Amino acid sequence: MKILGIVGSPRIGGNTELLVTEALKAAEEEGAETELIRLANREISPCDACLKCRESGECRIKDDFQYVFQKMIEADGIILASPVYFSSATPKIKALIDRAGYLSMAKGRVFENKVGA
Repeated sequence: MKILGIVGSPRIGGNTELLVTEALKAAEEEGAETELIRLANREISPCDACLKCRESGECRIKDDFQYVFQKMIEADGIILASPVYFSSATPKIKALIDRAGYLSMAKGRVFENKVGA
């Protein structure tokens, strides 16, 4: 079983990352393979709702989203974590969720049987 932790905080080593790291450690103790991705180190642009993904099955915006999205597809479980800024998630994790949502539908609901937290 593969568990992917995605940290949406811009603060490397901050509280959000510490909590995800602890969750991944617990998963490892149960035998899971884990990986941590920090969005602070990645360039992920917001979705512009062009709907090209519906035509081609690929997002036309070329940035680190493709790498993270592929890791999400490969994982059996996904932990998304973000601090709350101005009553919302951080812009990078929001961009990831928006783009992943559109693209997952274009690719045939690739997250349908995944576990998320």
